[in-house]
Amino acid sequence: MKIIFIVNSLYFNILETLKQKALDYTLGVLPKDESLLFEAMVEENDDARQFLSEAQEDFAKIALSSKPKSLGLEVKERIMQNCQPSLNFDPFLSSAPINSLRNQFAIHTSRYSGGGGSVSLNDLEDSKLQDEIHRLYENLIALSPLVAGDSNAAAGDMSALKSNLKKVPSFSQSVDDLLKIPIRKDDHGNRVQSVQRTLLSSMPSLGFFSDRLNGDSFSIGDVRRLFYLCRDQLKIMRASFGDIDPPRLVEDEKLRLHSAGLLQTKWWGAEHAYFSSNGKVRCGHFFDGPVTERCVEFAEYDANMYCLANLLAPRSSNGEFHLELVKDAVPNCILAIATAETSKANHDELNEIVNGVSIPNDPSRNDRVLWELIEESMIRAHQHESISDLRDSSFFGCQRMENSTYLWFAWPAVESNQDGAVA
Repeated sequence: MKIIFIVNSLYFNILETLKQKALDYTLGVLPKDESLLFEAMVEENDDARQFLSEAQEDFAKIALSSKPKSLGLEVKERIMQNCQPSLNFDPFLSSAPINSLRNQFAIHTSRYSGGGGSVSLNDLEDSKLQDEIHRLYENLIALSPLVAGDSNAAAGDMSALKSNLKKVPSFSQSVDDLLKIPIRKDDHGNRVQSVQRTLLSSMPSLGFFSDRLNGDSFSIGDVRRLFYLCRDQLKIMRASFGDIDPPRLVEDEKLRLHSAGLLQTKWWGAEHAYFSSNGKVRCGHFFDGPVTERCVEFAEYDANMYCLANLLAPRSSNGEFHLELVKDAVPNCILAIATAETSKANHDELNEIVNGVSIPNDPSRNDRVLWELIEESMIRAHQHESISDLRDSSFFGCQRMENSTYLWFAWPAVESNQDGAVA
């Protein structure tokens, strides 16, 4: 009897697992490799076919019971954008700087997987700065579930979200106030850069959208954008300050591939803001595969992408900029590219920032910090001591082609054929 019970229990568990796979497959969330195996199983296994049929029937009934809704303007715009031909990057990828990168790029035996720019929050000598950054983090933790996909705000009920935003200081004002607090540099500059990365990468855009949602001129799309920004900002802060949330950092440090699709989902057709200026993002189709190996690495990569966007969005001539990720145009390398139509004056300003041209009483100081954050990240990613060597070899740079500016940075590719995980 005991053996029969064990066998029945095992069979029941197998069926439950199979049923869950059928549900995940129907929802489109089953990883690619598992989807292929499940499709093969459906060909041979009666239970698999039955569970798949039931799952499809259940979801069809849900669809029939839902109230018909017209597409929102933002969804229509994203669909139309998806139909547009992708930008041709071949001239850029054939240019002299990228050819130089091809000649110089080499992989290391030990791949960088993030976390190298982290410091302790307690290392900041100003107790007010420590307290304010910690308070900012806690406010974002409280905000996160209020803008999640299953939140009331995502369904159009803004009452709980607005109530939360009115209780806490404006995120935009918090950034402005914290940037005024002087920070003593450490030997490697990580202390200063952890604060700067926290305040200048995704945070300006987060402040812009939270302010807009706290007012009257907002859309449901702003809720989704704020969700992505909130999630990214929390990860960037944990990657910058190792002691701000140790339990969640443990999860961030686990081996977990992150795909290019994660970046495409949040950037495609999105509105991006850097302080008071904003612009629309166009994306290429990106490549299909992993970009990073751990959340802490993805957070650093994310911060670099925000820095590119922050530099280019305010200088775009038509209010748009384009992001693309290209793998293996340079072997074993992922190129992150941002491009926009720019005036010659705006391009020249970016070129001075990228090439470290010093200007007294520089009004673009924060923009120079954005590029310095990318440069320091390049030193860690490519395990190199010299910024000038990396710049000369075009591991990152700025180039004008016709009436457009191109900004880019190179990142070591993940040596894996696996698809990235949703994190």
